[in-house]
Amino acid sequence: MNIVLVHGILGFRKRFGIEYFGGVAEHFRTKGLAVLVPELDPTKGVEFRGDQLCDQINSGFKSGAIDPDQQTHIIAHSMGGLDSRYVLSPVSGKRLDSPVTSLTTISTPHQGSPIADVIDTPLDLSPFPHLPFASARNPLEDALSELGISLDGLRDLTTSVCEAFSAEYRNHPSVSYFSVAGSGRLGPLPTAAAFLLFHHYIFARTGRPNDGLVTVDSATWGTFDAATWPADHADEVGHNLDNLLMPPTFPYLARFDQIVSNVAML
Repeated sequence: MNIVLVHGILGFRKRFGIEYFGGVAEHFRTKGLAVLVPELDPTKGVEFRGDQLCDQINSGFKSGAIDPDQQTHIIAHSMGGLDSRYVLSPVSGKRLDSPVTSLTTISTPHQGSPIADVIDTPLDLSPFPHLPFASARNPLEDALSELGISLDGLRDLTTSVCEAFSAEYRNHPSVSYFSVAGSGRLGPLPTAAAFLLFHHYIFARTGRPNDGLVTVDSATWGTFDAATWPADHADEVGHNLDNLLMPPTFPYLARFDQIVSNVAML
């Protein structure tokens, strides 16, 4: 069995000894699975990243990193799920050298993220957004533009763009689609401190459980696992943002094993 792990926005394969999917690839390899971990542009949009993903999967088949004669299953976190849906959709025109059997998305904002909405249009938080002295420009965009950093990826996670994307890029009829979602940590604090304001903002705006970036409703696509993960957005891939030297208490590797057990029956 081949497993392709697809990271989200601002993600990476490995940086400074830290893996985006903390220990997941090696965990799977010890079980005899072939694992490919593509590295996509951290800030570009879905189509750009999707093209990269398609090319890297095909390169994996050619190099023997993954076996074209075995079933291939994609497990994607956050924006990586949109990149994967783009590649797999017949509408995109992308062609993989060997078929993909399944896609499982983890807290992918299929219907967008309120956090992307507010970062893209910060004036929405202003009490007087329509007054003539209110700036029409996003100051974040100006700052990032000076650094050569694109906001395309962020915009592709906004509610309006994700809804349009889902309407256009239909599922591939031969691929099985599954999804899981994080609903926040158990206990008094639902997320790491880094996500806490985001979590409260999303809940105040939507009233829905969320992992600090994505609501459970938005993460639903295909066959949804109603047993949500008691984790925040970083816990889901093995990172405790409150203490980077310690893994999350959430047993994320066991949950990844459940994903593989589920798709192994296809």
